[in-house]
Amino acid sequence: MNELQFKERRSGRERRARPTSPFTLQSLVGSRGHYRRKEDARRFFYVDVYSKSSAALLLSTMALSIADAFLTLWLVGKNAGEVNPVMGFFLKMGPFQFILVKWFMTAFGLVVLLILKNHYVWQGRVKIVAVLFIVPLIYLVLVSYEVFMVLNL
Repeated sequence: MNELQFKERRSGRERRARPTSPFTLQSLVGSRGHYRRKEDARRFFYVDVYSKSSAALLLSTMALSIADAFLTLWLVGKNAGEVNPVMGFFLKMGPFQFILVKWFMTAFGLVVLLILKNHYVWQGRVKIVAVLFIVPLIYLVLVSYEVFMVLNL
């Protein structure tokens, strides 16, 4: 066999035609942490590996969400009201249901934000990863306000 002859090993199917789903086992052991090409910076792309800062943001947001849930239960026990009508509905069902639904809703929203963190919103002006940084700050303000209310009741 001379140098110019070679065996075609490609299947003919373009593997990059559509992105890998973030809900696969590949996403747990993947190697893509960011985009590879400069032109991909403004396109939708998913990563397989998430940074430690993303994990820290998610964990801190979840902790603040659970703190918010328990502070809300304490304040409602002292005749305060729940402002959010959706959570008010679950609060009427009981404290366990309230905390469980709050946890699942927050966790689901954070996972969606994490998966879409490289996408842009508001006509391409804001990257969703910025929202991942803002959410724990909002929760921090809310929990601080609730702690202030607890201390002054």
